[in-house]
Amino acid sequence: MKQRNRLVWIGIAALLAAVLTLAPAAESAPQDTAYVTIADENGELALVREAVVLEDADGDGAVTVNDALLLAHEQAYPGGAAAGYLSSEGPYGLKLDKLWGVENGGSYGYYVNHASAMSLTAPVSDGDEVAAFIYTDLDGYSDTYCYFDRATVELNAPGELTLTLKAAGWAADYNPVELPVADAVIVVNGEKTDFRTDENGSVTLNLAAGSYLISAVSDAQVLVPPVCQVSVAGDAGSGDEETGDANPSDTEQPADTEPGSGDGQADSETDPTELYAILVLAGVAL
Repeated sequence: MKQRNRLVWIGIAALLAAVLTLAPAAESAPQDTAYVTIADENGELALVREAVVLEDADGDGAVTVNDALLLAHEQAYPGGAAAGYLSSEGPYGLKLDKLWGVENGGSYGYYVNHASAMSLTAPVSDGDEVAAFIYTDLDGYSDTYCYFDRATVELNAPGELTLTLKAAGWAADYNPVELPVADAVIVVNGEKTDFRTDENGSVTLNLAAGSYLISAVSDAQVLVPPVCQVSVAGDAGSGDEETGDANPSDTEQPADTEPGSGDGQADSETDPTELYAILVLAGVAL
């Protein structure tokens, strides 16, 4: 009997050592993630930097713009991708037929890291920003894709934030260029402010503590709404700084301003003390 008990405890010790060794490996490995933003047929933001775990969703053997958009619809559009998204093979390759529930004959645009994607099969990698929009001007197709120089900002305390608004354009030789967007009205948490970009596309805001979604509109051109998610640490009850009519305490955006955060994943770290207690009880039972 003593020999049997000794063997049991040796087995428990070996099992405990194996579990403790393998516990870190059991945690979820980092997954490649892209951030998808979509503007709808009214020129409004329908989706803001939706984090999608990249995979070959369409089964073509590569991870592409099509996959990122399909996955974003699957997790964020009512009814999923089947209701809101459609692509198909055309005479010139894969084409976009429906975006955010709208079928308009193919009048869509899509960008990866603010560069125009030549097709839906353009590759998408970890950390990429994927933006898609539905043209609102179906006559002149004047919708201008634009973006801030930063997609996310974290400030350690209330204070100034300077952003630069740029538009994606083309030079005379058809090479892509960045163009400043001047005199654009800054929108904070869905409300227009008195702030406008200067001739270089720059604007400086003075932000109180809180979370902000910053965008822009223009009286001179049709802008695809740019986005910058801002988180300002500090006491949100200390009073709002000068940010136009926006009140962050009333229109606060989700605090998911850190890329990949807020995905609802629980902490799966294994507690060695709990494992030991379980194994000891198992040994006693034996």
